[in-house]
Amino acid sequence: MNAQEFRDLPDLERELLDLVGQVPPGRVSTYGTLATALGNAVAARWVGHFLLHHDHSADCSCHRIVRVDGTVGQYVAGGSDAKSRRLESEGVEVRGAAVDVPRYRFDGFRSTLPLARLTQVQEDIATRISLRGRRTLPKRVAGVDVSYMACGEGVAAYVLFELETGRQLWATTVRRPVRFPYITSYLSFREIPLLLDVLEAAASTDHRADLLLVDGSGVLHPRGAGIAAHLGAVVSMATIGVTKKILCGSVDLKDMGLLESRPVRVDGKALGVAIRPTARSSRPIFVSPGHKSNVALAEAVVRRLLLGRRLPEPLYWADRLSRAAARNMRSGHSVAGRGGSSPSLALQ
Repeated sequence: MNAQEFRDLPDLERELLDLVGQVPPGRVSTYGTLATALGNAVAARWVGHFLLHHDHSADCSCHRIVRVDGTVGQYVAGGSDAKSRRLESEGVEVRGAAVDVPRYRFDGFRSTLPLARLTQVQEDIATRISLRGRRTLPKRVAGVDVSYMACGEGVAAYVLFELETGRQLWATTVRRPVRFPYITSYLSFREIPLLLDVLEAAASTDHRADLLLVDGSGVLHPRGAGIAAHLGAVVSMATIGVTKKILCGSVDLKDMGLLESRPVRVDGKALGVAIRPTARSSRPIFVSPGHKSNVALAEAVVRRLLLGRRLPEPLYWADRLSRAAARNMRSGHSVAGRGGSSPSLALQ
């Protein structure tokens, strides 16, 4: 998938509403069945959230979607009682706010399986990932992160550091609409369009990094292509993923000492490390190579940038900058790119 293809992603909201509209009167389906019809059952949580908050109309069929155990669940147009009454008016028996799903089930959906297509994209990207890291530490490392606004837009931040001195060199943000929802293991499709824009802004002003730290998984991903790996392959840059939770793999986290690291293994192979970054908390971070890096390089770079906070400095300040920019934009201000010797300058 190239940069343009990230801007032509499937409209999951429209696809979901099309599926909901296929459920006929007198029948029901479940959130999980709809997610499977989209191409991956992992989307069930998003399906439920969206149907509870979408723009509802009188002819919408969302009352025909229930939980897997048959309970009718919440309803955007009046609560579970109103949902039960609509179902009963269509001939569906509701007892104790629950439906006999096997009796009324509908699962004959016609679907383009958009998530299955994106899964294939990730599997293809995984074959392009290189875990051959550079032999020397990079000179300039940037952290990138994204924050969101209620208006449906996101703000991506890029903060460039000099690795040897720990000095911030430059920072900037970009803002754009976000058209893909948050679904576990599909973060790339939500955030990479924004990250491509902020990387372009950095390159156009000669503030390109030698390596990117990304708030997300690298190869520690169910399909080996987390956002750090995916982004690195798309822009052909060295990347490292840093997360506060892992999507796959096993690791022993018991009694970790300060700055101790332990391998995270997938099928017996060490694909990342867990590091306890602060004495104040026993919660680790999980580090894995993305693209053009390896486990040893990823750990070495992150260790160099852990200065008493839970996240390495470039990611810590990218997180703060994106959040501050989102707040300022809501209040009508803007945050421009700037340089400086202190990370706090990015937030002034």
